[in-house]
Amino acid sequence: MQKVKIPQKVDPRYTAAKRLDYVGIIPKEKLERLQGIVEEIVEDAEVRLTFGVDLQGITAIEGSVGTAVKCVCQRCGELFDLKLNSEIRYTPDLKKVEELGLEDLYDYVEVDEFGEVDLYQILEDELILSLPSSPRHEDADCPEGGKEWVAGEFIEPEKANPFAVLSKLKSK
Repeated sequence: MQKVKIPQKVDPRYTAAKRLDYVGIIPKEKLERLQGIVEEIVEDAEVRLTFGVDLQGITAIEGSVGTAVKCVCQRCGELFDLKLNSEIRYTPDLKKVEELGLEDLYDYVEVDEFGEVDLYQILEDELILSLPSSPRHEDADCPEGGKEWVAGEFIEPEKANPFAVLSKLKSK
């Protein structure tokens, strides 16, 4: 099956009114910010998007994005493969969402002066947000995994005797 590039910019209201679906890719060369964070983007980002209008009349963009990257393990310093996946649910209708109290269901996405959304930008944002804060191998795959890490020596604190005050009073 041929991989089709999704459009970079779309009008979400028009696309939702037409109830269009996009299944395709974002070329890895277009993910410049993600490339600056990871060592290598292994494959193009796979994208599935559905545009529609929900029962409350809210324009909705729903779908998923995923790719594979190579990161440096923060434990052992070696490269490892990491799959990034993210589910999305956006709307440009912030006022409707706030009026109906549905802020937990939708993330807000701004449209530009032409009423369009930059899909590459928001989907790259989602991939960046799905990166772990400290990427590392699974314990079983990492040469340094499973080891206990201690900074300095652990010194047992002396336990204070709660009756020490009484012995001082007794000696008086």
